[in-house]
Amino acid sequence: MDGLVQGIPESKRIFIGGDLNGHVGKASGGYERVNGGYRFRERNACGEAILEFAMAYDLAIVNTYFIKRDEQLVTFKSGSNRPFSY
Repeated sequence: MDGLVQGIPESKRIFIGGDLNGHVGKASGGYERVNGGYRFRERNACGEAILEFAMAYDLAIVNTYFIKRDEQLVTFKSGSNRPFSY
């Protein structure tokens, strides 16, 4: 991902979309510039890597800047089972 982003001219805007399988956490905690704090659960190692990547390339995790309903906080669930509590 680093090589791909580094190859994009600075005059261009970058939008990266997808489920990156990390929890950036509900607290911005040192990442206020890239994390708005409107998420859930605690940050995990993958979430930390996502935040570090965003910091390195001056990006923002935009879905953390908006309040969402509980059902909008997960990207996958199976049937009526909840993979975790909100």
